[in-house]
Amino acid sequence: MQNSVSKLSFAGLLMAGSMLATPVLAADIEGNIGVTTDYIWRGMTQNDGGTSASGGLDVSFDSGLYIGTWVGDTAGTDYGTQEVDYYIGYAGESGSISYDVGYLMYTYPSSQAATDVDFSEVYITVGTGPVSASYYYLVDAEGADAGDSGYISLDYETSLSDDWGLSLHYGDYTGDFSSEASDMSVTVSKGDFALSLVTTDGLTGVDDDMRFVASWGIGF
Repeated sequence: MQNSVSKLSFAGLLMAGSMLATPVLAADIEGNIGVTTDYIWRGMTQNDGGTSASGGLDVSFDSGLYIGTWVGDTAGTDYGTQEVDYYIGYAGESGSISYDVGYLMYTYPSSQAATDVDFSEVYITVGTGPVSASYYYLVDAEGADAGDSGYISLDYETSLSDDWGLSLHYGDYTGDFSSEASDMSVTVSKGDFALSLVTTDGLTGVDDDMRFVASWGIGF
């Protein structure tokens, strides 16, 4: 459930974005691939604790508008073996404050669940320097109303010496889904590699013990 636009029209939007990369409407196209020992989303494993591969494609415009898609491995009959996310948003800066607002759709094309497991959110992120805060608001999901659940996160990210980096994360659930649950992580990175220590508190069906997750990823 990856940091979701119509499934049928999104490929056309990406193609259109690449064709419109002209001096009038300049667009940057970037891709990414990665692998992790456990695909963790908001403190919860999405691949039964197993290795997961992923890849994504993003198109960004000089105006601040961006669109993208991301694909990752999942496990279990409810969500199937694949997650495909679509997103569209707008990012910019005002003085020392950065902001990012958008719409995110999570889809599971191989799901065997009896009900639709796809869902969508809108989000906003505001940051200054190494600190940022984000809020995700449920828009649509089977059996739920808009706003039934939300997620707030606080993040700190800084560069250390010799290509090392440090990231701190705290996330808190709101609404009907899990109103008294949270997740925390500390990540140390070196170049394209990262090692995270993840823990949770109060998430239903999730072991609150600390877990180590190793990841590798590159952009191109």
